Amino acid sequence: MFGVPGLTPDIFLVLGIIIITVILFVTEIVRVDVVACLVLVLLGLTKLVPSHILFSGFSSDAVIALIGVMIMCAGLERSGVVAKMAHHIMRLGGSNENRIRLLLMGVGGFFAGFLRSVGTVALLLPVVMRIRHATGIEKSRLLIPLSFCAILGSTLTMLGTGPLILLNSLLQNSGGLTDRFGQETVGLGLFSVFPIGLTLLILGMIYFGTLGNWLLPKVITHTNRNSNGGSPLYFKRIYGIGADFCECRVPSTSSLANNTLRQWEALLPPEIAIIGIKMGNNIHIPPLRKTEIKEGSVLAMLGPRDEVQEFAKKYGLRMSPYLTVFSERLNPTHAGLCEAVVPPSSQLVGTNLRDLHMRHQFGIHVLAVHRGDNVRRGKKEIGNLTLRSGDTLGMFCEWGALFSLQKNPDFVVVTSDYPRQKMHTEKMWFAVFFFALAIGLIVFAGLSVAVGLLVGAVCMIFSGVISIDDAYEAVSWKTVFLLAGLIPLGIAVQTSGTSDWFGMHILNVFSGSSEWVLLFLLGVLASVCSLILSNVGATIVLVPLAVHLAQAIGADPRAFALMVAVATSNSFVLPTHQANALISLPGQYKIKDFIRAGGLMSIIYLIVVMLMIHWLF
Repeated sequence: MFGVPGLTPDIFLVLGIIIITVILFVTEIVRVDVVACLVLVLLGLTKLVPSHILFSGFSSDAVIALIGVMIMCAGLERSGVVAKMAHHIMRLGGSNENRIRLLLMGVGGFFAGFLRSVGTVALLLPVVMRIRHATGIEKSRLLIPLSFCAILGSTLTMLGTGPLILLNSLLQNSGGLTDRFGQETVGLGLFSVFPIGLTLLILGMIYFGTLGNWLLPKVITHTNRNSNGGSPLYFKRIYGIGADFCECRVPSTSSLANNTLRQWEALLPPEIAIIGIKMGNNIHIPPLRKTEIKEGSVLAMLGPRDEVQEFAKKYGLRMSPYLTVFSERLNPTHAGLCEAVVPPSSQLVGTNLRDLHMRHQFGIHVLAVHRGDNVRRGKKEIGNLTLRSGDTLGMFCEWGALFSLQKNPDFVVVTSDYPRQKMHTEKMWFAVFFFALAIGLIVFAGLSVAVGLLVGAVCMIFSGVISIDDAYEAVSWKTVFLLAGLIPLGIAVQTSGTSDWFGMHILNVFSGSSEWVLLFLLGVLASVCSLILSNVGATIVLVPLAVHLAQAIGADPRAFALMVAVATSNSFVLPTHQANALISLPGQYKIKDFIRAGGLMSIIYLIVVMLMIHWLF
């Protein structure tokens, strides 16, 4: 039996602060970043952490690295890298659900190793929406595999999760550490966890590749009550327009080849609209009515897929099974459906809609007009419509055009949830180069993770990939304060003797247990704590304990600390992980969906991580 140190006043205060933190996190009385600030205040008032290091979390490598990752993530999005990725995924996957799912899991897992799981899911969520529009595959069949594999892939590098970014700082705070052979240990390298992450990612892809049909929801039975003005389903319900984006090629044999768009629209059913035309290397969104649609042109059409198929068959068009030419330009980050109302003060009241030339003057395609209880759509009904106060226009446009329209006092733009940042697609290769440069400096030049990522972020800002204002907006300051506020709590757990006290209790209970048992116990404890605290909070509290346990039994403290940092991502059975929370509403998932898909995954995760860590260390 080990001698258990007494419960000192400092240990009592630290345990009290931890309990208060857990209660506030669970009850969500206040925001988590406010809780982190409260922790700082309590640590300062009780003098558990010296004042000169109380705010050290804000200057820690972990926080700087996190800021760098967020800015580069936003730069990759602004430059169109994600849209290009969606294009290639659909080209490789076609309309096959299993193939697309495997591609999304592989790409999501790889990117999560550098951009973190929540950043990766946020980047790829529009990709999934675009795939849904183009192929008809239910989002619920794609989003859970994407989120789970992003969480698994986040363990490919030490950049993938907040706990892994934080781990080296926590190990340094623990003082001089030695491995099982008595040699002084150094921090973990960028790819120290790569074998673990690769094994987890491959198993995750196999898991959904073989059991996906059983694990994933087959039919969405609960409706989405949060559809906004930009939702195709909303447009289908309100305006009778939609809800599919289709692509058709005009062969020389088509009876409509070389006719103007005006002539085409005279033949179109009111439920279908031509929203884009590609001729040669030029893409017109929206196209003007005088545009001559020549043979070889590709049309982007909005309407029910079955009616578009019928129209294509009737006039000899070749309909594509999914979007290819327009996959980038019709991506929700570039363009979409929107609404605007004509206010009583508008100077356009009494003006014929045809005389406004909305496509030419504003770059906006008016699809339908909602007036009272009636909806007017199609060229015949809205071509000669005279605008009245209160008319609601259902429109399609690129977001830049909508942003410009919002400044026009003659319209009140109703759609508010759309990207306002300007896309810099001409900077795409700059973004890719600076991202690769940051990783290269870390791996090959020996720079710290924080410095390497900051180099990449600053280069993206200076090159114009992302503006400094957008960079500030890209940083989740809530996460920064959460991390910076909880780091001193980890220091207090270590310096107050709390980790020693708690560790000795565990050793007494499990005295004589093997290293395997203690590793697994830490994994279970970290998994449970991550569901109550955040994964960062659980890591800060448990890493000092893990280090103490390892030193007490003569094991490598890095192995035990890594078990904690990796196991805090074992959040598959509930949508408590940020990545799972992000997909919960778009996928229209219920708790039972996560339990069914994540129950077995959680057990496999812990066992694999334990085996891999034991093998590596």
